[in-house]
Amino acid sequence: MESSAKEKEALQLMAEADKKIKSSGSFLGGMFGGAHKVEEACDMYARAANMFKMAKNWNAAGNAFCQVAKIHMQLQHKHDSASSFVDAGNAYKKVNPQ
Repeated sequence: MESSAKEKEALQLMAEADKKIKSSGSFLGGMFGGAHKVEEACDMYARAANMFKMAKNWNAAGNAFCQVAKIHMQLQHKHDSASSFVDAGNAYKKVNPQ
């Protein structure tokens, strides 16, 4: 798969994850499986981050991993959150290795 195709697919995953996050915050979304949608969105962000890594778009990968980490923090998954922040840091280090 070409890197631009991976980036396009990753961007689509990010957009879908954003929609899931927004719908889980609504009143009806909160009553009917809001946490499940948030976890699905987290998985989508993680898949997008890995696709950005494969395409060597390190800045976008870092941003996606930060989204994953923030969601893990909301869900009280502290170890997963820390691991995602480490992944984000490693991606950002490839952009600016200071």
